[in-house]
Formats: sequence, C-alpha cells, structure tokens
Amino acid sequence: MTDRGATPETILSLFAARGDNFSARNLATAAHRVAKMSRGRNRHVQRDRRATALADACRLRIREFNPQDLANTAWAFATARVEAPELFAAIAGAASSQLGEFNPQNLSNTAWAFATARIDAPELFAAIAGAASSRLGEFNPQNLSNTAWAFATARIKAPQLFAAIAGTASSRLGAFRPQELCNTAWAFATARIEAPELFDTIAGAASSRLGEFNPQNLANTAWAFATAGIEVPELFAAISGAASSRLGEFNPQDLTNTAWAFATARIEAPKLLTAIAGTALSRLGEYNPQDLANTAWAFATARIEAPKLFAAIAGTASSRLGEFNPQDLANAAWAFATASILAPDFFAAIAGAASSRLDEFNPQALANTAWAFATANIQAPELFAAIAGTASSRLGEFNPQGLANTVWAFATARIEAPELFAAIAGAASSRLGEFNPQDLANTAWAFATASMQAPELFAAIAGAASSRLGEYNPQNLANTAWAFATASIQAPELFAAIAGAASSRLGEFNPQGLANTAWAFATESIHAPELFAAIAGAASSRLGEFNPQALANTAWAFATANIHAPELFTAIAGTASSRLGEFNPQDLANTAWAFAAARIEAPDFFAAIADTASSRLGEFNPQDLANTAWAFATAGIEAPELFTAIAGTALSRLGEFNPQNLANTAWAFATAGIEVPELFAAIAGTASSRLGEFNPQDLANAAWAFATASIEAPQLFDSIALVARSRLGEFNPQALANTAWAFTCVDWKKDPEFFTELACFAIRDLDALDDRGLSQLHLASLHFGLEWPDRSSPLFKHHQILQMAYQRRNPRPSQLQRDVATALDRIGWTPHVFEHVTEEGLSLDMAQPETKRAVEVDGPHHYLKRTRVENGSTRLKSRLLRRLGWDVAHVSFFEWEALDTEREQDSYLRGRMRIILPAPA
Repeated sequence: MTDRGATPETILSLFAARGDNFSARNLATAAHRVAKMSRGRNRHVQRDRRATALADACRLRIREFNPQDLANTAWAFATARVEAPELFAAIAGAASSQLGEFNPQNLSNTAWAFATARIDAPELFAAIAGAASSRLGEFNPQNLSNTAWAFATARIKAPQLFAAIAGTASSRLGAFRPQELCNTAWAFATARIEAPELFDTIAGAASSRLGEFNPQNLANTAWAFATAGIEVPELFAAISGAASSRLGEFNPQDLTNTAWAFATARIEAPKLLTAIAGTALSRLGEYNPQDLANTAWAFATARIEAPKLFAAIAGTASSRLGEFNPQDLANAAWAFATASILAPDFFAAIAGAASSRLDEFNPQALANTAWAFATANIQAPELFAAIAGTASSRLGEFNPQGLANTVWAFATARIEAPELFAAIAGAASSRLGEFNPQDLANTAWAFATASMQAPELFAAIAGAASSRLGEYNPQNLANTAWAFATASIQAPELFAAIAGAASSRLGEFNPQGLANTAWAFATESIHAPELFAAIAGAASSRLGEFNPQALANTAWAFATANIHAPELFTAIAGTASSRLGEFNPQDLANTAWAFAAARIEAPDFFAAIADTASSRLGEFNPQDLANTAWAFATAGIEAPELFTAIAGTALSRLGEFNPQNLANTAWAFATAGIEVPELFAAIAGTASSRLGEFNPQDLANAAWAFATASIEAPQLFDSIALVARSRLGEFNPQALANTAWAFTCVDWKKDPEFFTELACFAIRDLDALDDRGLSQLHLASLHFGLEWPDRSSPLFKHHQILQMAYQRRNPRPSQLQRDVATALDRIGWTPHVFEHVTEEGLSLDMAQPETKRAVEVDGPHHYLKRTRVENGSTRLKSRLLRRLGWDVAHVSFFEWEALDTEREQDSYLRGRMRIILPAPA
C-alpha cells in the first residue's frame, strides 16, 4: 500500500488523498501501521480528524474484512486511542459470526482491543470465551496473558475460561515474559478468580526474574497478590528489595499501588514504605485523587508514621476534593483518623465536599466516613445528620460491619439519631448471624453508650454471642459485658458464658478491659467470685498501667460486688495515692466510696483523697459530693475541713441533688458528727416537697440523720410520716427500726397510729434484725408507752426480746466510770448502785434507786463517733429516764480529763451534784 518507512502522518495524508481507492485490506493495513508506528512516539493520532475518517471508511466496508483484518483494525484503533464506537460495534457484529476462523492471536487481540477501548460488548466476549476455551493449547504466553487481562479489564465474568487459562498457563510460566507474568496475575486478581496454584507458580517464576520487571510490573504484581489475598512473604520481600533502589522510576500510580499492596497484604516493610514516602513527598502534585487517598490509606493501614507525608497530602488534597470520588473522600478521612493525624481543616474540607454528594456514596463509604469523623473526634453535626438521612433508607445494602461501624460512630460522636438507631436495630436483628464478634460487640456498645432502648436487639445479640465467645478477643468480651450492664439488660446466661470465656484469658486483657469487666459484673449483680478472684490476680501486678478511671472502677466493682480483696485494695491505694491529681471528681468520689463500702482501713489514702478533693469540689456533681461525704463518714475518717467544704459547695446546689443524694448527705454529716445546721435546714427545705420521690431507704436515712444530729425539723418529720405511711410495706426491717428510732428521738407525738403501723410492719421480721435494730425498737416501744399509756403497741408483745437485746448492747464500764464512782464515794454520795438497770431495761452508770437520782458518764468523743446510734440513744435514754422520774447528772470525759488531783475531781463533782441534784445527805 505504501512505503514501510512512512510516518503515521504520511499514511493518513495518503488515505485522505486517495482513500476512495483503498481496498478493505488497504484500510485494515493502514490502520494497523498508523497505530503501530504511533506507539511510543507521543503521536496524538486520536485527535487527528483523518484517523476518524479512516475509522468511518473501515466501518462502511467491514463486511469485506477477513478475521485478520477485523482483529488488526480493532487492535489498531484501540492502540491509537481513537474513539470509534460505531466502528467497534461493526467489528463486534462482523467478528461474532467468524470467530471459528480466528487464530489465537486474532482472538486475543480482539478481546484486548475491546477491553482497552472500553467498549461494552458482552456478547462478543462471550463468543470469544467459547471459541478460545477449547484452543488455549495453541495460545502463546502473550495470547494467554492478554486474553485474561482483557476479560478482567472489561469486567466480563468468565470463570470457565479463567480456569482453563490457569490450567494451560501454569505449566508454561517459564516462557512468560515479565509483562505477561504480571498481567496474568493482575487479571486473575482483578476478576476475583481464585487460583492459588497459579499464583504460587507465578510467584516462583517471578521471584528470580524481578530484575527484569519494570516499575509498573513490580507494582502491579504486588497489587495482584495483595488483592487476591495470596500470602507469599518471600515474593513481597523480593519485590521490596527490587523496588527500593528504583523508586525514582516509579510513576505516582506505581508508588501508590506498591504501598497499597504491602499494606493490604499486611507485609511489614517499613524501609520500603519510608522510602516511598520520601519519593512521594516531592511529587504529590502529579498524583490523581485516587492515588492521594490510597497512599494515605496504605500508610494508615500499615501503621507507618509519616506525619510529613500526611501533612503534604492534606495540603495537596484540600483544594482538589471536588475531584475526589466518594470512595476517595471516605478513604482519605478513614486514613487520617486511623493514623491519628490531627487535621481539623482537612476534615472540615472533606465534610464540605462530602455532604452534598452522600447519595453517591456506597454503604461502606458512608459507614467509613462516619467512623473516621467519630474516631478523629471531629465535630461535624451537619455531616452526621446528612449521613443519618442518607443511610436510614439504604441500611438493607449495608454489610454487618457497615451497620456496626455506623452505629458505633454516632454513639462515639454523641450524635443523637434515634430514628437511625431504630432503623439499624431493625436491620441488624435478623442478620446477627452474619456479624463477626467485633461487629456484635461494637453494636451492643454503641446502643448502650447512646442510651438507646433496644431490648429485642440486645436479646438477639446475647443469643448470637453466647455460642461464639470463644472467637471474641478480650476487648470484645469486656465491651459486651460493659454494654449489657450499662444498658441494664438482664442476661445472666450471657454473663455466665463471658465469665467462663474470660477467666482463663485475663492475662490478655488490657487494664481498661479488666476494669470494665469487673464493673459490668458488679453493676449487673452477677455472682462470679472466681472471675473476680482471677481479675484481682491479673490486675494487682499491673495497676501501674491502669488509668485513674480504671483504678476507680476496679475498686468500685469489688466493693459493689462485696468481694473481699484487701491485697488488691492495698495495691490500688499504693498506686493511686501519688496520682490523685489525675483523677476526675467522679473517680475520686467512687474510689473513696469503694474503700469505705469494702471496709478497707486506709487512713493515709483517705487523707490524700481529702486533700485532693477539697480544692476541686466545685467540679463535683451532686452524686460525687454525696458519695464523698458518705465514704468518709462510713470509714470513720475525721476530715472536718473536707466536710465543711462539701457543705459550702452543696448548700447552693441542693436543687440538683436527687433524693438519694439528699438523704446520704444528711446521713454522712450526722454520722461524722459534723454540725452544720444551715446545711441540714437547707436539706430539710429541699427534701420536704420532694419526699414522694424518695425510696424507703432514703426516707429512713433522712429521718435517722436529722434525729442523730439533733436537728429540729418538725415539718420534715411530718412530711416523712405522711409519705412513709402508705409505703411501710416496702421498708426493709432495718429501715423500719431506724425510722421508729428517729421519730422517737425527736419526740414526735402527732399521730400514734403512725407508730402503731410502723410497729406492725416491724414485728413481721424481728428475726432479721440484730441487737442494734431490736434496741431501737425497744426505745420506740418505751416512748410509745410513755406518750400514749392508754394505747397498746404491737411491740409490747415482744417486750422481753427487745429489752434483752437492748441490755446486751450496754457498753462495759469504763475506767472513767469507775473513777467517778470512787469520787462519789469520797464525797459521801452513798448509798449508790454501780451499773443499775431499771425495770424498763435502761442502764445507769451510778444510781440511787430509792430517790431516782443517777449519774451518767459521757465517754470520749472518738468512742461516741464509733457508736453513733448509742450516742443518739444516750440522749433519748436521758429523756426517757426523766419521763420515768429520774434526775440524771452527766459527767463529761473532757472535763474530767482536765482535772489533775483528787481534790479538784471531788470539788468538781460536788459542785456538779449541787447544781443538778439535791445535796447528798
């Protein structure tokens, strides 16, 4: 047709001048030569109108083309990148009926051409697959490789053809050139065809020849093995070695694909990736959006720290996010979040770019974007709201991980989306069998964290998880227990299974997992002493790794579960003492509460807590204030400055206190003997109008506290009586005894019926009371009899039991008591009886029964603080004795202790007698 030395332009000019005289063969040959000579010469034939005219001429005479002409013409226009869809359609139609005459080269080239030109021709590809499958033995390596590449590129599913190519190629790979080895692996990976034997053979053939591979071959081979999930660490190591010294020859996509492949295959190659980062830094301007996103994704996935690279990617990408497709946007956000790179401006730009395009995002991209913003702690409420709206109607397309990650993200970001949570609960419940352990645990955690009520979902998760706990990692076990406890979901079988699964693996738990597991079992009131013992053993030697919350929660859990673990508490005190400045208010309060509840004596530790807390009480919430006061009172720790500070802080905030906080605060100050009448008055005023919210224990504690502190609050007691009367059946035996004692102490006499009803309920469970409770009822019975002598109390029938209990609790005579008795003898106050017991069972230190005169010795303050009820009962006893006609003098320990000589003691006592009693005869 023309001189073989002619240029593409010469041939096209000749066609333009004499095209009407070209035969079909001339046309095919011209196209083939133009394409062949254009390759590698930077010829822009695809923009030459004469090439388009040549395509039209070929199309008009396509029926005259033989198989060779058809294949060559398709190959030519694909190679020259000339857009000619009508010509390709004509070739497809003409070729389909002639494929039986095509040789292997023609079949391969035709498929390659249609794939390269991105021409959709499924019928032609199906026909080629049918024609080629039985003739693959005639295909040379290039034909085999190109055919596989073409079907993969065109996304044509042809599993039988791929299987046949694998079988044919495996035994001939030694004859394949590097490009053919690479393309074959790439094709099978892209087509998602499982062919492990073929990949293994390619790995063996390639490893020794990587020096012949060009950069694209190296990158694509790594990409193919990573995509196919074929583990060949030796090949990756060899690729790493071959690539490292040639990275300057790699184009951006090759650099990206190499990094992506090593990250995806989880091959550790820090030197290679560090070198890629260095090479990429100066060339990011050449990267397309996908390369930028995938590079960030690769370094995040491989856990390679490359802050300069991430900063450069953020800077380069921020102004180009409009070019990013949804997957790229999601991957970029995911990568920066996973790598813990602080880039708020970049995230803000992603949020802006993504919000208006969420309808284009696939489910995984939606889930990953939400996950990334939550993980990076980026506030983006508008983006989350848009994601919620987009995702809610498409949840049926989400895979289990997508559902779990989405709900986890919204919970972590504290975004309220009840409709989305409800929709996810519905979508997930029927598919939990597909969820992996991480997805199950994260879903439960998310609903618990978001305080979303979903009992049916939790029940389904419990059923799905119970039989699979052996697959759970420690964090999943701990988070699942935590979630069910936080959501207040009763699941005893699940907790029993978790205890069994966790006990032998606690050495693998991190500190947070140990603390959360203990917390969960304690919160759910699950009896698991063996598990707690194992946690104590695992935690004790690792407390230095615990953060303040984990230390506090561990102590709280053991105290709440009533597990005796003094060694663990001692270790916690030792670890925490020097770190209390890191504790938040709740941690301080819970730690103190735990040590008090567990009856652990740790005065130095409590002193350290008091010092730390006193200056920070303004940060404490009402629960923390109440718990701290309760703890110090329960532990019997003298901390007047702390109590004073708590009182000052609480006074202006009592409106925020719940009933239990109000009752416990009063109880604590009364128990500790701290006199703050303003606080009690404020509590009385705040509580009186809210007593309907108090539970029986709170009502009893409030009454007991005011009685013990000798605070007159008649309106409060009237209100307590009114509220408690209809609920006495809910009071436990000790609460009934405390309430009866408190009303007796304050000399309440408004309604004998209330006392009668109290007594009726109290006598039902006398066996449940210890001597303290029975003694309280004895004093109440005496009060009733003295106040309403014409009425009968149900307690009277049990008079003997109550009086005997009261007498058993009388303290042994003290040395001071004996000293006073001796002094009374010296001054002539005789006769008198030592330790006289009245017929009502009331004991007197020294008494003259005939004249009903007596002396009572008030013991030392520290003794009274340990027996606070006795302290209150002592005052009550004095009042009852006076009602019974006794005249009682009191001798104070502190006054007596200040006297140095017998003369001073005698003089003091004689003066005391003259003031209070008639002069002795």
